[in-house]
Amino acid sequence: MRDLELPIGTAFDPVPEPMAYLSENCITYCNPAFSRAFPELGPGSPLPEDWQELTGSAAALLRGNGRDWTALTWPFQGGILLRLTPVESQPLLPNHRLGLLSQKLRDPISGLMSAGESLDRLITPFQEAEARQSLSRLNKANLRLLRLGRNLELAALPEGKLPYDFAPQPVDLNGLCRKAARQLEMPVEAAGCSLVFTDWKESLCTQCDDDLVLILIYHLVSNALRAAGKGGHLELRLERRGRRAFISLLDDGPGMTAEQLADAFAPDRGGDTLAEARQGLGLGLTVCRNIARLHEGALLLANREERGLCATFSVPLCRPSSAPQINSPRRINSTNGVPLVLRELSDVLPERCFSPKDL
Repeated sequence: MRDLELPIGTAFDPVPEPMAYLSENCITYCNPAFSRAFPELGPGSPLPEDWQELTGSAAALLRGNGRDWTALTWPFQGGILLRLTPVESQPLLPNHRLGLLSQKLRDPISGLMSAGESLDRLITPFQEAEARQSLSRLNKANLRLLRLGRNLELAALPEGKLPYDFAPQPVDLNGLCRKAARQLEMPVEAAGCSLVFTDWKESLCTQCDDDLVLILIYHLVSNALRAAGKGGHLELRLERRGRRAFISLLDDGPGMTAEQLADAFAPDRGGDTLAEARQGLGLGLTVCRNIARLHEGALLLANREERGLCATFSVPLCRPSSAPQINSPRRINSTNGVPLVLRELSDVLPERCFSPKDL
């Protein structure tokens, strides 16, 4: 590697952000900024466990040396170049009052949903078809507003703060992912796609807020449905490697360009979906990023070799002795009694999925 080290050092030693050259899950070169940020790592060091999923073209949220980092990788002379940026140097959203605004949206939305339920009881047989179509449209719009409100809360979460209803507890990820796959079966089919779930065949316990992890999974599914389009195929996969569990969502869409990967975790530039990076308010991946950070997790977006994208959320597993024995009940239901999966997929599902008789 002697011939390779000189041009890399010449190019990247002055860069103020931590940069490294990776080969076969080891660090071959790192610039001075990387050495200052990670004094325990250097040339010849193996990669930390949750960094070993990095591929030649990917964007990721990683945890390292007690801090959160966004990472961008790209192939270089047979290996991988890695650039890290500390998360706290990236403003999430300029106005943290958005969280308060989202909470205030709940009362009028609840009123709209209650009015819709009242109207449903007044429908006569002669009005049924047209009225139910209108109510389905109303229900979908209400759930989209609820989803937007929750996204604003999570995206505008100040550094070091927890959501008002954050309730971590020991959770079996195998059971949680199986529940998600079961609830996703009909909505994914209604969107014109198919989904399979590949489990790990044994319990994988972690300390997490199960609703937030489900929101993250459903966000990734919503993105994948947009990217894959009708006839697309999705796979939800759960694996264990070392002391971490990996939840992956794979699709057969077009994948992401280098520019989209570079902007994926930048809330001022990134999009609400992976399929159309400039669409929406730029909250979707910011929400996923914040949920991952709340769980000391990592989030990775990487193009698949054959076609499509693989989005992976990894989280540390529990030690049996550290898990409390009493589970805390959830204090507040933010879905107004509607299945969480319908709220989180309300942007991509057809209106017929929101018929009053089905909610």
